[in-house]
Amino acid sequence: MTVIADTHRLISQLTQRGFTEQQAEVMIEVAQELDLSELATRRDITDLQHQLEKLELRLTINLGSLMAAGIGVLALLKYFG
Repeated sequence: MTVIADTHRLISQLTQRGFTEQQAEVMIEVAQELDLSELATRRDITDLQHQLEKLELRLTINLGSLMAAGIGVLALLKYFG
C-alpha cells in the first residue's frame, strides 16, 4: 500500500521542528517505502476480540460439562463402589 503525501509540506514541518532538510528527506523516503498492507485495522481487532469472547464462552461451557460429568462419575463410583 503506497501512501501519497505532500512531501514538501512534510519536509517543511520536520525542518520547522528541528530536523535538518537532509534528515527530513530521508525520513520521508523511508516512510514512503513502508508496507502498511499487513497492519491490522480497528475493525480487525474488534472482530478478533469478538471471536475470542465466543471461544472463551465455548471453553467455559465445555469445562463446566466436563466437571459435571466428572462429578457424576465420582458419585456413581461412590454409590456403586
